[in-house]
This record gives sequence, structure tokens and C-alpha cells, in this order.
Amino acid sequence: MLSSEKIDALIEPRGVLKGLNSTLGITAITMIVFFMLYAILLGKTANEQFLGLKTWIESTLGWYYVVMMFLAFLVCMYVTFSRVGRIRLGRDDDRPEFSNFAWFSMLFGCGTGAALLFFGVSEPMIHFASGWSGGNPFLSHEVKAAVAAFFEAKEAALASGLLPGDEGFPVPSDLVAEAAAGGIKLTIFHWGTIAWAMYGIVGLSLAYFAFRKGLPLSMRSALYPLIGNRIYGPIGHTVDILTVFGTIFGISTTLGLGVEQIGAGLVSLGLLAEKTQTVTIVSIVLITIIATASATSGVARGIKVLSTLNSWICIAILSYFLLASNANYLIASSVTAMGDYISDAISMTLWTARSPEERVWQGGWTIFYWGWWIAWAGFVGMFIARISRGRTIREFMLGVMFIPSIVALVWFGILGSAGIYEAIYGTDMSIYNAAVNNWDYAGAFYNIFDVLTPGIISTIAKAAALAVVVIFFVTSADSGTLVLGRLLAFGRRPPVQQRIIWGSVLGAVTLILLVLGGDQAMKSLQAASIAGALPFTFVLLGMMIGLLKSLRQDGETIVENEAHIKRMIERELADLS
Repeated sequence: MLSSEKIDALIEPRGVLKGLNSTLGITAITMIVFFMLYAILLGKTANEQFLGLKTWIESTLGWYYVVMMFLAFLVCMYVTFSRVGRIRLGRDDDRPEFSNFAWFSMLFGCGTGAALLFFGVSEPMIHFASGWSGGNPFLSHEVKAAVAAFFEAKEAALASGLLPGDEGFPVPSDLVAEAAAGGIKLTIFHWGTIAWAMYGIVGLSLAYFAFRKGLPLSMRSALYPLIGNRIYGPIGHTVDILTVFGTIFGISTTLGLGVEQIGAGLVSLGLLAEKTQTVTIVSIVLITIIATASATSGVARGIKVLSTLNSWICIAILSYFLLASNANYLIASSVTAMGDYISDAISMTLWTARSPEERVWQGGWTIFYWGWWIAWAGFVGMFIARISRGRTIREFMLGVMFIPSIVALVWFGILGSAGIYEAIYGTDMSIYNAAVNNWDYAGAFYNIFDVLTPGIISTIAKAAALAVVVIFFVTSADSGTLVLGRLLAFGRRPPVQQRIIWGSVLGAVTLILLVLGGDQAMKSLQAASIAGALPFTFVLLGMMIGLLKSLRQDGETIVENEAHIKRMIERELADLS
């Protein structure tokens, strides 16, 4: 066991780890540069290899990702409702440094932000209209046939000149209503408690060992109960570098979605004629600059302010949908989906594809999401840990797992139900883009504004929605920049130069994958996210075991020096200045 003085020496800027941090940083940057050169020089071949690796993981290791997510959920439930839930993440007299609203806002903005807008309208609609997409294994063949028959009859009626409400216009059956609820239920499953359990495990482990035990706020610290002081050696270095790679690929996927959403918003507002590669490049460069500048301002002045602002704008968007669409349908649909999800959550969580067709669907949806959450877990978990000092384990878990899940339920329930309602009872709400033979995920979020309130109100709503996308994009990138710097600074606040470097690296990796991927760009980002998550799962397994082992003997402290823990917390608080 290291003394507190030895640990202080290790984590001081002029201590032993100053040179080690430089070595780790150079190693990580070198590996990332090698990856980028590989992608640039091989181009299409590299892209095909990424997609091939994704296919292999889906076909052979899908069950492994399913089990990992379920294990994380079980551990989270145990620590939430057992006696260890009373333990405080810090000294017994510590209290939270952020208000609940600011804390929830940062959790949400960092954890899922931009992607919620990308999938908010489109994903529930796709899972509902399974006759179009051929997916959603949780709907029966009878239900799928009813949905397909309804839309075929509706298209025929519209072609003949009939409008909704006219005599002879098809009326949806109870099976169509069942499919609508099923589409929202499946979306909530992908974004609810199972997903946030992965963030909860990592965030709790890091906060517990840093603020309760006095270890550095670094991924390796969570393995102390298993390997002891060897976290300061090659094993610890490997853990942090694996986390760096998972974080970069996870954030790159989000930034790619954000760029697509920004381009679609500019086109929808009439500011651009079409999305082009130039728009993609300019968007990534500009957002990277803004995000890096925000990251240099610290948590309190940058991420907190942006996250709180976004929360209020999102509340305004939800209010708009309730006022502009059929509020009764939206609320009833959301409540029904919530009940269905609660009753079916465990069976959905453990469902694993068996046939080739099922593996294709699960790989494109559930396994992609699970890989994305795992890849993001290091980044989101460390950020959540940083903003959660002073909360009890139970308070932490309820906030991290259940509050965001409720928000996801409300968000997808309202936006998804609005899209489904217009698809059933309206005349022109479709997210399939025949011109490109693909689903218009990004455009659907803006198109529905034109359907609900054509004219100036729609333009104002779309402008506000675009602002939310940009701010979520920035908060994801700048919090990622801070975390990447911390990972290779042994949990210390990274200097401004490192934040600039890591912000640039995030932008460069995203740009390369998007530009070289061509029309398969988003699939390339998905492939990178799923592949980047695989090695990190072994770290997560060790983290869960170490956390449970330490919680059982919480009376023993790893660093038996109250003064040391106080000094460490004071260093963390300097990040707020």
C-alpha cells in the first residue's frame, strides 16, 4: 500500500508521473496517428475492414455484449438498494457541489444529448413501421402484417384523392396501435436504464475510489482492489490507453451524428441547398474549435452553463410538441409504452439473435447501441464522477440510472408519438427518402416541424432545434476533451495545451472516418464504436469485481489520511475556477 505522501508525490505536477504522463500521451497520440494514417492510406479497403470487423462481432459476440450490459444493470441495482447505498462519495460530511438541476443537465448533455435529437422522431417510427424496415423482433407477424396492410391501404386512398377523415379512408386497427406502442417501447429500451447502468458502474467506481478512498480520478484507480499498487505500472497504463481509444471512437460516432443533424437543419432552414462534404468538413472544424475553447474554461463556466441552457431549450421543444400535436395521443402513447417497457424489460434485455436475419437487425440496432454505450462509458463515467462528489451511492445511482431514463421516456414518448401520429393520421409524414433509398434520420427531426406548424412558427422551432444540436455537440466534445486530458494526466486537471491537442484529435478522427467512409460513413463510425468497445469490456469486468469487493469492506480506507483526501478534493475544485 502506498502512503499518502508517496501518492501526493506521484500526482503532483513535478512528481514522478510528469515524465510518465508525457510518455503515455505520446504513446496514445502515436497509436491514434497510426490509425489515422492507416485509414487515409488504405481508404476504401480500411473502411471495408472496419465494417467486416463489425459484422464479425455481431455474428459471434452479440451475446457477450448482451451479458455485459445485463451484469452492469444487476450490479447497479444491488448497490442502489442494498445497505452500501448509504455510503457517501467523499468524506461523511461532504455535500454535492452542484444543484440537482445543474447536475441532471450535465448528466444528460454529456451522456446522450446530441443523439437524442438525431433519433428522437425517426427511431420510434422505424420500430413501429416494421413492415417498411423489416425489423423489430418484438412485434408478432400478425402485428407487422396489420401495419403493412394499413399503410398500403392508406397510400392507395391518398392516391385516389381521399384525405384522412374522409369516408372510406382506412382506420388503424388495435394491432396498429400495438405496433405504435411497441416502437416507442423498443426505443426506450435502447436509451433507458440498461444503457445508463453502464455509465453508472464506471462513474460510481471512479467517484468512489477518488473521493472516498483518495486515489487519483483515473480509470486505473478502479482496479486497485484487484492489483494494488500495480495500477501505477504497465497494467494501469494499458487500462487508460484502452479507455482513450474507446472514448475517441465513441465520441466520434456522436460527432458524426451531430454533423449529419447540423447539415440537415441548415438544409431544412433553406440556408443550404444540400448537404455536401464541404459542409461536413467546415462543421467539424468549427464545432471542434468551439468545443475546445469551451473545454479550456472549466466545468462550471463552460459545460455547466451550456448544459443548463440546453435543458431549458429541450423543455421548450417538448412543450411545442404537446401544443402543436395531439397532446392526448402523445401522453397516452407514452404512458402505454412505459407500462409495456416495465413489464418486458428483462426479457428484452436478455433477448439474443439466433437466425442470420435477427443478427443483422440486432447488430444494426441493439449491439450498435451497447457497443456505443460501452465505448462511451469511460468518458461519460469519468465526467459523471467528476461532478458527483458528495452524493450518496443511492442518490448517485437513482440520479444516473432512473432520472435520465424518465427523460428518455418523455422525450421519445412525445417526439416519437408525434411522428407516429402524423404517419397514421396525417398525409405527408414519412422518414423514408426514396431519392437516396435510405432512412432520413436527421431530416425527420426537422420535417415534423413543417408538418405540425407550417410557416414562421416552424422556422423558429427548427432554428431552436438546430441550436440545441450545436450546443449538445459542443458539450459532448468539450467534456470528452477534458476527460481525455485527465486520463493521461493521472486524474489531474489537464493543462490548456493538452485540451487543445485532444480536442483537435477528436475532430481529426471524426473527419477522417466521415470523409473516407463515403456513403458508408455512418456505418464506419458505428463499426469503430463497436470495435473500440470490445477490449474495454475486460476493464469493465475488473471494475465491477473491484467495486463490489471494496464496498463489502468499506470500513477500511486505501489511503488512511484524511488530510490527503482533503488536498485531492481541493485540487479537483480548482477545475471550477
